[in-house]
Amino acid sequence: MRLKLIIGTIIIALLLGVGINYKTVIDQKQADETRIAQITFEAQVNQQKVEDMQKDIAILRRELALQRDVYPTSRGGHRVARYIDGAQVTWYNDMGKTASGTTATSGRTVAVDPDVVPLGSEVEIVMPDGRVFRRIAEDTGGAVKGKVFDVHIDASDEELYELGRTHGVRVFVLDR
Repeated sequence: MRLKLIIGTIIIALLLGVGINYKTVIDQKQADETRIAQITFEAQVNQQKVEDMQKDIAILRRELALQRDVYPTSRGGHRVARYIDGAQVTWYNDMGKTASGTTATSGRTVAVDPDVVPLGSEVEIVMPDGRVFRRIAEDTGGAVKGKVFDVHIDASDEELYELGRTHGVRVFVLDR
């Protein structure tokens, strides 16, 4: 009888052990299935993001192609490094030394914000009426901030006042 009790206890212990192992295996399988479902969902979300980015890239490529029509990559044999749209032009007649050390000269000098256009750069300024001025960024000025360009010309103060400020100017920064 004692032997039957011992054998029965052993059998029960084995069955419990197998049951516990089986429960652990089932729990692990469910955890794995949950993780697989989560990874699959994340993959679908990421795939949608990739597709959205591909659409954005296609749109940007079309816009870039249109910009190349409007803003050419070269002007007068010079490569366009960048362009600035919506700039403003003012005029000045000071004859002193420029920020780059040259003498301000009509037909050559333009004052720029060096954070926008590096000194020494050649620029082509296209006025809204179609007039074009090609100048060298040689000077800076207290009022020349951002997209403001101060073109040097030989003119009286009264003539400068009449010229005023021109808005809607397009500026091409050229490679030298």
